[in-house]
Amino acid sequence: MKGLMESIYEMFIFRKEDKFLNNVDPRVKFVVLLATAVPIFLSFNPLFYVFLTILLVLQTLFLANARRIAFSLKGIAKLLIMFYVIIYVFNAYPNLLNIEVAAMAFMSIFRFFLLVYSFTLFFTTTYIDDLAQVLYRLKIPYHIAYTLVLSVRFVPTVARDIAQIYDAQRSRGLELEKGNIFERIRKILPILIPAFIISILRVDFVAEALESRAFGSSYKRTFMVDLRIKPIDVIYAALILIYILTIYLFLNTKVYSFMMGWF
Repeated sequence: MKGLMESIYEMFIFRKEDKFLNNVDPRVKFVVLLATAVPIFLSFNPLFYVFLTILLVLQTLFLANARRIAFSLKGIAKLLIMFYVIIYVFNAYPNLLNIEVAAMAFMSIFRFFLLVYSFTLFFTTTYIDDLAQVLYRLKIPYHIAYTLVLSVRFVPTVARDIAQIYDAQRSRGLELEKGNIFERIRKILPILIPAFIISILRVDFVAEALESRAFGSSYKRTFMVDLRIKPIDVIYAALILIYILTIYLFLNTKVYSFMMGWF
């Protein structure tokens, strides 16, 4: 559980690094995120998922911090493996050697993994305050944009709290790694209850801080640094969009079916 919380914490934390994606305009990255995530729901072709995985891996290796993203996905991957086993057993029972169900469960989990991968690539390379400015530029009222951004910012904070409570409970003698699955689930309560209480108290502190600063008294908002789209950002987005659109149209048209008929 601690590994999962550490992965989630790393997934939603932005660090200034000399990487290409860290310097790309967040509006461009948001468009790329939509272009990557939307086709996952529209396409059911396994080859499309393969090409999309190749695209994400190439961006990770050459345009971002590959070590951070790999660490973020490591804990999520373990959780997805557990979900895969549950989905497979639930749908295949009593015939636990059903290849068709195994393939269906794998595709469902793999699609979700690609979504997590895409969002990880976005959040690890995007400063959260810039995301608020993007939403504001899209004519979304700032109090709504700030609420959305604040909810995203709470995710790594809660994950860090759970990891710290996990270590504190283990230091007090709570055996979290022993016992069957039902005993382990029961032992999670001493971790979740303090985390829930801390989150409620933190929400109260944030509300008082916003009220003391007269948040919402003005509907106009200025920013210290205005976002600007650079030519290299446009080229990057264009290449990604052309790649995804080409692969999607090719694998979902009669041309693909015609070529597969020759093999």
